[in-house]
Amino acid sequence: MPELPSSNPRQFIQGAPVLHVPDVVGTAAFYRDVLGFTWDFGDDTYAVVWRDNSAVHFVKDKMSPSGIHLFQWVKDVDAYYNEIVGRGASIAKEPTNQPYGIREFGLNDVNGVSVVFGQEIEHS
Repeated sequence: MPELPSSNPRQFIQGAPVLHVPDVVGTAAFYRDVLGFTWDFGDDTYAVVWRDNSAVHFVKDKMSPSGIHLFQWVKDVDAYYNEIVGRGASIAKEPTNQPYGIREFGLNDVNGVSVVFGQEIEHS
């Protein structure tokens, strides 16, 4: 069994996808205003949003991202679901326990990118 993620990693600190998007400012604003990320760096060509140990970068491009989806691990998927629904998030898939041991829900960002939030189901 591989090691679980750690708050004190040996080497890798964080991965951060870079999405090529036509509207950097609009995309960063969505992640800030709806998903609760912090947006403290960027302009209309490049921006970074982050929340806790998760960051997403956006770079200006003519096309929207395709063929990908983002998965974000969270500690309490139901609490996060309620948080962003309260901010007006349009949910594509309600929180559901999956047979592979993850409780998850999903939505599409302003570029149509599927973003899935999940947590491991605790077994008793």
